[in-house]
Amino acid sequence: MPNGKPGDHPYTDIVIHGLDVYSPAVANLVREIDRLASEKERKELSAFLYSEFNVMSNPDVAKLGRMLAKRRDELLRDARARGFET
Repeated sequence: MPNGKPGDHPYTDIVIHGLDVYSPAVANLVREIDRLASEKERKELSAFLYSEFNVMSNPDVAKLGRMLAKRRDELLRDARARGFET
């Protein structure tokens, strides 16, 4: 049962505990997305990381990085279109 400590979940490990779970570059992308995303999108990202890129199943970190970079770019584009400075 998760208890809020490092190692419980990749999303909280990265965002709350400041760990570079997959790689420093991927962790930075997760943090950028966290700052840009809505609460719903954060929950979706959290579930996605845990289910599709679980650190215990030797995830494809390069693929994850590409997917997160694409999502971050989409969020940045949307934010700029709404008039937010990023």
